[in-house]
Amino acid sequence: MTGRTVVFVSSATPHALRSAGSCALAAVALDRRVDVFLTGPAVPAVVAAHDGETDDPAALLQQARQAGARLVACSASVVEQQVTLGAAEAALDAVVGWPTILEWSRGVVDRFSF
Repeated sequence: MTGRTVVFVSSATPHALRSAGSCALAAVALDRRVDVFLTGPAVPAVVAAHDGETDDPAALLQQARQAGARLVACSASVVEQQVTLGAAEAALDAVVGWPTILEWSRGVVDRFSF
């Protein structure tokens, strides 16, 4: 891996999900370690895309996961958005709190927010 990229996604709008997915896929293609941190409405959108239709904008983030990106949800958002833990664990790589998100993203220069 040649570097790290962090993508923060809090919106579930089609534009935000497509942009975040494209960014994550591009970074993976450039052989970068990619961590995508999901909060708010983005959590249920990306979880639902795990077994959903491929034309769903959130499916790009699931494709990025299959290509090597790590999808991580904020634990408070999982609870707030009423996503079951089983569904989150199946569709994501981790569910963590803000202290972990801050630690895992510390020092990363290439950060993008959608």
